[in-house]
Amino acid sequence: MEEQETKKDTGAQFSAWENIKSHLTTRNIIIALVSVFVVWEIFFDNDNLIHQYKMHRENNKLQETKADYKQKIIDTQKEINALDDEGYIERVAREKHLMKKDNEDIYIVTDGDKKN
Repeated sequence: MEEQETKKDTGAQFSAWENIKSHLTTRNIIIALVSVFVVWEIFFDNDNLIHQYKMHRENNKLQETKADYKQKIIDTQKEINALDDEGYIERVAREKHLMKKDNEDIYIVTDGDKKN
């Protein structure tokens, strides 16, 4: 009688294992592993996707800043080259530094809409 109970217990354990085993198909195992990998890459890895996205945005901002500085360098180079012209130097002195000749009067005209 004890042998029959042992066989029933073993049979119950065997059928439970078969039930679990039937759910653990190769496809389900692959899906579970891929899911774990994706979650790991998104959240836990040192170079996770969130960190990469932030670095990509920062890179874009730096590229824009670089382009702005290149344009400023070009403008400054043009201004340096223009300093060879006497007329340009006189115009800059009059406009930016409010310099005048001895026999001139300066009148500053401002636009009411513009804010300096």
